[in-house]
This record gives sequence, C-alpha cells and structure tokens, in this order.
Amino acid sequence: MEKLKSHKNIIIYILTLAFSVLFITIGYRSNKVELIDSGVKSYRAKVIAIDEVNEKSMDYGYDTMSFKTIRFIAQIKSDNFEPDKIEAFQFIDEAIEINPKEVEIGDDILIAQMGSRTNFEETVWTFIEYYRTDSLILLLGIFFILLILFCRRKGINTIISLIITCLSIFMVFIPSILNGKNIYASSLIICVFIIFSSLLIINGIQKKTLCAIVGNLGGLAAAGILSYIISSMLNLTGLIDQDSIFLLMMNPEKPIDLMAILWSSIVIGSLGAVMDISMSIASAMNELAENIDNKDFRIFLKSGLNIGQDSIGTMTNTLILAYIGSSLSVVLLMIVYHSDILQLINLEMIVFEILQAIIGSMGILLAIPITSLFSAYIFSRY
Repeated sequence: MEKLKSHKNIIIYILTLAFSVLFITIGYRSNKVELIDSGVKSYRAKVIAIDEVNEKSMDYGYDTMSFKTIRFIAQIKSDNFEPDKIEAFQFIDEAIEINPKEVEIGDDILIAQMGSRTNFEETVWTFIEYYRTDSLILLLGIFFILLILFCRRKGINTIISLIITCLSIFMVFIPSILNGKNIYASSLIICVFIIFSSLLIINGIQKKTLCAIVGNLGGLAAAGILSYIISSMLNLTGLIDQDSIFLLMMNPEKPIDLMAILWSSIVIGSLGAVMDISMSIASAMNELAENIDNKDFRIFLKSGLNIGQDSIGTMTNTLILAYIGSSLSVVLLMIVYHSDILQLINLEMIVFEILQAIIGSMGILLAIPITSLFSAYIFSRY
C-alpha cells in the first residue's frame, strides 16, 4: 500500500512539474511583449584609478545646487572588448532626487556610452549603477543551501516551487498585463496556478494538501471580493505614486487599468500568508488524525479553529509588519511633511498600504474556518 502511494506521489509530482513548465511556456509565448529599447548597452567594469573630481555650483533659477563630475579610469571585464581600459565619468547632481555614492578604486560598476553633459553630440563612458549581481547570487545560494540542509527533500521541492512561482509571475503574469489582457482574470489564474503547483510540489497528493488548497481558494476568494468592494467604497483611483503615472503614460491610447493593478497587488500580496495559515492548519489536523482514535467531526473542527486562533495574531503581525517595512521610507516622509494627521491617513498612498494589510489579514482570518471545516470533514470521514 505504501509502495503504491509512493508511486502515485511520484506520478503527481512529475505531472505537476510538466504542467507547470507547459503553463509557463505557453503563457510566455502567448503574451510576448515588445519592450522599449533604450539603445544603451551596459558593461561591467572595475574602477582602477580616480583621475579628477570637479565640483561647481549651478543656478537653477529657484535654487543653487552643486554639480560634481568624477573622472576615473575603469577596466571593462567583458571578454574581447578593446580597449580594456577606458576613461569614464560619474555625474552627481543635487537637482536629481537619487544619487549613488561616489565611486572608489576597486568598485565593481556598470558603465555605458551616453551623451556628454557638456556636449550632447559627443558620447562618453558614463557610470550607470553599481554591479551587485554576484552578491545577490551568493546570498541566494546561501539561502538555498540552508533550505536543503534543514528541510532535505522538502527544501529542494521548496526551491523548485519558488522558481516556478517567480517564473510564472515574470514570464506569464506581468507580460499578460503589458499585452492588454484582463488583469482580474490574469491575477486569479496565476494565483490558482501558484496554489496548486506549490502545494502539490512541496507536499504531494495528500489529504492535508487537498485541505490546504480548499482553504487557500476560500481565503483568496474572500480577499478578492473584499478588496473589490472596499476599493470602490474608498473612492480609490489607483494613482498612489509616480510609478502609477508612468504606467498610464506607457500607452495613452489604451491605458492600464490602475484599479485592477491595485486589486491585483492586494490579492497576490495576501496569497503567501493565506497559503501559510491554511497549510499550518491542514498539517496539524493531519497529525491529529494519525494520533487519535476518536475521529469525531466536532473534535477536528474545534482543534482546527484553536490552531487558527493561535496563529492569526502572529500571522497578522507578520503581514502588517511586512507592509510597514517595505514602505517605511514613504511613511517617514509622509509623517514629516504632513502635520495634519487627518489628511495623512486619508492620502491614497497611505490608504492603499492600510488596505493591503487589512484585506490580507481578513483573507487569513476567513481561511481559518474554511480550512478547519473542510479538514474536519475530510479527516473525520476518510
């Protein structure tokens, strides 16, 4: 019996992987988007010498600001690039909101040929950004190694699930939005795909997996419906920051539905937490079913609700703290420059952050009874 169950899980695992690859491949091919070519090709380089630092003040009419030009020598690390050592410039302008730190000898950077600040017809090698890819890959590698060390086979399955989730978002969901597909439908499809693929790959075909899937779908539906209703009640427009304006400007003839983007952000943002609570309850109920003789529906239901009640406080805190942490800089600036608290808490940007946290928490809250009820039925009957 155990051998048959093992073979069944292997078949489901392979089929899930095959379907995931097929879904991502077909989704990517059917949503190909022509990206805007900036015409700028960047190269990785290393700063080997600082030649000159020139600083002067410029009058912009409303204020006088400093403008700094750093001339340095860089060695391009791309193969077969001649010459390998070139003169490049870094421009730091106080009139620009975001400026990187000044380059130093030994820094790994990205440079590109761009128009000179003094003569637009002339191109010069210009500092673009610091090169950070290697550090990010190292950090990701450490994370993956720790996952495998602590979780063994489930750690490997978690990595595979994470890769599939990221690919589905960046190769299917985002291109579908840019291709003009219905954002509401695309969001639901991608969320359902992530729920099924993640849970089946990590846990296989089990009772607890089925219970977690049902709880996830219930919590997701609740979050989606509540988000749609409350967004309309709060008179939101979707214009929460400058990025929203840039999205509208991409295609003025057929602008992106910002309200749908807002709705999608809330639903997808709450999905991880809903998956967590549903799986926790289903897993605990599965352990309970294997260790008690009296498989009464009421016992399972009470246990599931108690587990959910113990988890909801920390899960809600996790969700709210994650949103606060991700937008801490914005919150600090808003508080500093808005002495009127009533106006502050009614700003659409702040309302959106609050809405994300509340709807996500409500999705978790409603996933608890749905998972508990279905788990109690499954484990008491089968």
